Amino acid sequence: MALNKPTLELKRHLKGTATNLETTANDILKLAEQMEDVDVTAILQLVNRLYSDADQLKAYADEVKAKRIVRGKAV
Repeated sequence: MALNKPTLELKRHLKGTATNLETTANDILKLAEQMEDVDVTAILQLVNRLYSDADQLKAYADEVKAKRIVRGKAV
């Protein structure tokens, strides 16, 4: 059985947000490479947090796909 429309939208939103986080992390790394006197450790910690959040959102999207998370119609 296919996912209902609200659940499909949730899955798309989770995956899209995860992609945005990964893109932001990549952009931060590129900017940091161009800067002088950058605290590399701090930048890497921030980027690692973004990647971790992206991974968590992807895991939620996988749960939606497996129908362990289902969104119903709004009331």
